[in-house]
Amino acid sequence: MGRKKATSTGPPPWTQRDEALRYTCYLAAMVAGGHDLSLTPEVLAPFPAVNADDERLWAVGQFILSDFRALGNGSWQVNTPMVVGTGAVGLGLVAGSLIGGAVAKSRARAAAQAAAVPRWVPMDRGSVYASSYGFYLYTPQVFRWRWSAMTAASIVAPATLHFAGDSASGPISWLLQSDYAELLFVIWALNQHPQHPQLVTGGWLPRGWLQHARAHGRQPDIVPALMPALPPADTSVAAD
Repeated sequence: MGRKKATSTGPPPWTQRDEALRYTCYLAAMVAGGHDLSLTPEVLAPFPAVNADDERLWAVGQFILSDFRALGNGSWQVNTPMVVGTGAVGLGLVAGSLIGGAVAKSRARAAAQAAAVPRWVPMDRGSVYASSYGFYLYTPQVFRWRWSAMTAASIVAPATLHFAGDSASGPISWLLQSDYAELLFVIWALNQHPQHPQLVTGGWLPRGWLQHARAHGRQPDIVPALMPALPPADTSVAAD
């Protein structure tokens, strides 16, 4: 019998999200190495960048901003009509009214209890613009964040940044979802917390993404203490 050719579906397609991560790696390496970023292509915005005289916006992408809070306080109220009747039909209507009222109250109580449980609730969305000095949320109101205003940050899922900080209205703890969430994290960490465990271990990058980039021939240059080391490429040949 002839040899059977090994079949392969190939790597998943390269997407705009992948391109955002690759650009993030490039910018992170440039910042970590202290290189001149004045020639980096500038992103234009419908508002002026005001964090510094020489501030230039590097990237723009969509975002969803969420706050951790309850939708209700657990209270509930149901108004049911009073039904009065005599005889078999009347008593049946009264019984049905009582049952229906009990069901409505049970549902209202359950809904109120569920609403009282804190969860991540989307509160804004728009475009996020990143620079070396901070980032801007354009909704189309403009909310400015300098890196120094962020007191803590971590990548909690791919394209998801949890950060705490001091806003104009007081302390906040928000979740920001964007293709450039990793960019915001790594530039903040390089500026404010170079010993952040996710930064020094490369844990800010999605697991397996560097292998995915290598499979497409788009692997960024590996920077020690910034990106995880890649295992050797698999050069084995499938047996019959």
